[in-house]
Amino acid sequence: MPGPEPEPSGGPNLNRLARGGALNLVGAAVAGVQGLALVFLVAHLYSQRIAGTFFAATSLFIILQAVSGLGTDAGLLRWLPRHLALGDRTAALRTVPVALVPVAATAAVAALVLAATSSWTAGHIGADDPGQAVGMVRVLALFLPLAGAHDALLAATRGYGSMRPTVLVDKILRQTLQVAGVIAAALLSDDATWLAFAWAAPYLPCIAVAALWYLRISRRGRAPSATAEPVAPGGSAWGPLANDFWRFTGPRAFAQICQTAFQRADIVLVAALSSPREAAIYTAATRFIVISQLVTQAVQNVMQPAVSKLMALSDRTGAQRIFAVCASWNLVLAWPVHLSIAVGAPVYVASFGDGYRGSGQTVTVILAMAMLVATATGARDVMLLMAGRSGLSLVNQSAALTVNLVLNVLLIPPFGIAGAAAARAAGLLVRTLLALVQVRRILGMSPASAGLFWAGGSAVVSFAAVPLAVRLVAGSGPAALAAGLVPGAILYVVLLWAGRERLALTAFASLLPGRRGRRPASEPAGVTVPPVPDTTPATN
Repeated sequence: MPGPEPEPSGGPNLNRLARGGALNLVGAAVAGVQGLALVFLVAHLYSQRIAGTFFAATSLFIILQAVSGLGTDAGLLRWLPRHLALGDRTAALRTVPVALVPVAATAAVAALVLAATSSWTAGHIGADDPGQAVGMVRVLALFLPLAGAHDALLAATRGYGSMRPTVLVDKILRQTLQVAGVIAAALLSDDATWLAFAWAAPYLPCIAVAALWYLRISRRGRAPSATAEPVAPGGSAWGPLANDFWRFTGPRAFAQICQTAFQRADIVLVAALSSPREAAIYTAATRFIVISQLVTQAVQNVMQPAVSKLMALSDRTGAQRIFAVCASWNLVLAWPVHLSIAVGAPVYVASFGDGYRGSGQTVTVILAMAMLVATATGARDVMLLMAGRSGLSLVNQSAALTVNLVLNVLLIPPFGIAGAAAARAAGLLVRTLLALVQVRRILGMSPASAGLFWAGGSAVVSFAAVPLAVRLVAGSGPAALAAGLVPGAILYVVLLWAGRERLALTAFASLLPGRRGRRPASEPAGVTVPPVPDTTPATN
């Protein structure tokens, strides 16, 4: 049966989630805009041949980055909050090198392999111009170890409860430098190798900032907690820590690889089985998914530490409440994107240039519809991971990747990028439904709530019914799309305001001056959701 409904409004604990989520949403908005800008710039500044090779090469880089990450993001976000909640700060400090050293070593090995096989790799992803592709691959290999360590350090800062390093360093600084670098590379040289360098080089300053920020946060947390219960002797020993960490994280390492490969392998396969030009069109047509992923990640980043602590304290009621409320918030943010993109697919795809029209529209609509299902069912994987079910997460990700890869190989040759979109949609639905059933049957939890249904209905009316009605009358041009989306957006805000209690949006009132920490009158006392700690100084 579905878990209990979220309470009608947010109290201090949801207020903390709202504040952390709002910060992450700012970062997600900036990253989403800059991610679209980067694809837009590459599509307009370079030929489709070079753009497709670049997108395939960077997708391969991101897959290898996930491989070298070994799933340590989930491991750190599970174990650091647990150690801190139980007052064992020594264990928290030792957990980070337990994670970081294997990541750095694996990333170095992956970089060497990629550099050694650069000619073979370039021949498959950049068949139209293997010379340019070789240069791209070698440059990306050089920065792979930095990228792996960068991600692990930022995950550690989130484990300590601080979201600002991830938002400011990864979402804003790195992506701003990448966009600026792509522009500079196009102005200074026609060599695509410089394009790859401009995209990868920002990892160097960002890892330095991430390392300094982690050291500052961890040092501020060394004072023992006055309320913490005594820690069992030997609980902070290196051996037991590493054993517990990797017993949980090991399956997650493979799941993370599967998840990233699921998100990026289709671009590489389109380049290899069709052409770099088709890979460029496919990347542009599917780029909107990244916005949804960033939104989902923004919600999950504040949700994970809180759920981990609740699970450690055996407070499943509190965990269910956070699960349902965050599912509603995620839908509120994601569905307008997917519905708008589906309705305005001709305008969206054409924005990348005349060469991107046609089949790109089909891809966009297929995946927008699949993403509606995925974003309506909450952070299922987070609930499994924070409950220690990393093995189930691996099963789900592996099943999705298998479906995706098999269908890609079967469908890309006859149907092109439309086949790739269908393959990805099928894998996405498999992963979503498996996790949803597992969370309900094993944990007894569900994302369903009155707020979720209100948000879904509001989004469909505002961003599907209204724009489609206008499109039937005025056509599918940019002006007609704007004429449908603007009143739809106004209607959406009105409907969200009307349903603010169901959606627990009143928690965001704490962002207003003078409201921080207040408990709304409708919030009962005694809610057990623990706060999300933020040990970063307020002046940062």
